[in-house]
Amino acid sequence: MYIYQKFIYSKKPRTSIFSSFFCCLIIFLLIIPNSGFLAETEDIDGKRAEELRAELNAQIEELTKQIEKYRETVKGVQSQAKSLEGELSLLDNQIGEFELEIKRIKLIVGGIESEIYSINLKIKELGQQTEDEKMILGELIRTIYKYDETSFLEIILTKENLSDFFLELQSLENLQAGIQKSLEEIKIFKEHLAVKGSELEEHKNEMIALKAIQETQKYSIEKKKKARQKFLDDTKGQEYLYQRLIKNKQADVNTVRSQLYILQGMGGSLSFENALNLAEFASSVTGIRPAFLLGVLSKESGWGTNVGTGTWQIDMNPRQHSAYLALCERIGVNPDMMPVSRRAWYGWGGALGPAQFLPKTWLGYESRIAAITAHNPPSPWDIEDAFVAAALYLVNAGAAERTYEAERKAYMIYLAGSNWWKPYLQFIGYQVMDLAVTIQEQINLIK
Repeated sequence: MYIYQKFIYSKKPRTSIFSSFFCCLIIFLLIIPNSGFLAETEDIDGKRAEELRAELNAQIEELTKQIEKYRETVKGVQSQAKSLEGELSLLDNQIGEFELEIKRIKLIVGGIESEIYSINLKIKELGQQTEDEKMILGELIRTIYKYDETSFLEIILTKENLSDFFLELQSLENLQAGIQKSLEEIKIFKEHLAVKGSELEEHKNEMIALKAIQETQKYSIEKKKKARQKFLDDTKGQEYLYQRLIKNKQADVNTVRSQLYILQGMGGSLSFENALNLAEFASSVTGIRPAFLLGVLSKESGWGTNVGTGTWQIDMNPRQHSAYLALCERIGVNPDMMPVSRRAWYGWGGALGPAQFLPKTWLGYESRIAAITAHNPPSPWDIEDAFVAAALYLVNAGAAERTYEAERKAYMIYLAGSNWWKPYLQFIGYQVMDLAVTIQEQINLIK
């Protein structure tokens, strides 16, 4: 064994292993009681944190119930014949819903801030535990080093009997086991630190997203309030004036047909009638509801200036690069010249075309899109391919059922993937469904 070879060939003076081992033991005794105290303190703080979290969740749950009541009222009003009273009721309920959403998000942000504080404390504690373990490891290694510097002959000569020699060898084995245990503890602490660091980053990004959603909701409230006031100004609060306003809008069918349906990510727009033709084609081969599809694409395209204004080298996740380059080569375009979505505060950009597909996702649907549009290979920047791709994805997510909840859930999956269920995102799904109602009214007019 290596240790015995060291004993034989080394000739430096020997230091007793027992004194060094005793020092290491003192270090353990000093650290372990503190760890117990920390654990006890953490237990008390943890119980209090759980109580606060339960109280917060109860408030969020109560707000969620109130929001759902507003949403049910909105759905009911939308299904009724148009009237001034109904229009004002619709706007009032939507405003009430948005105001509660802001309150709910504020509570969720408070909960996340509490989680961030707890994670920071845990990271600090793990860092201290790692340093403590490194100190123990250092003492153990120094003791082993001193022992390794002693020759085998010196050890034999200083012992009165052979049993003392074997006792000291046993102590040495204990030290070596202690070193191994210390290394394993440090590795575990580092792994926990990495996990907590990842959780911290995720919570911070989520909090940023929530605060941005709050601002969106505030803007939506102001927009609805202005719309409500405009109805009152235009109708003077009179039902007959409201009905006249509605009839004038219905009479101008040509305006509806020719109004622009804006789609970012393709460098232009098309008329509503042409957009409807594309949606109906996609519907005929997938079963999706045209008004819903138009609502989804309109919402995806209308997210803001991020759409189509980025570059793949900067804004796209590197894990998507190879798929993106392969896609561009297949359709024969310069990857540096094609529009992709810009990276936003909440994560990577790099989505392609009006349907906002990521490269890998697009390649996964490529053969099915080609089979429908006969474009081989299909392009995410081609309007027909984009409509079909979005329809296929939404149908896979359950939209073919054509129920309110099935369509709303399908869009949430389209928007947020595995995070589709998160409460603070649900209002976006409701907005798309409201938009689909408006679009359906326009379709009914021109049909």
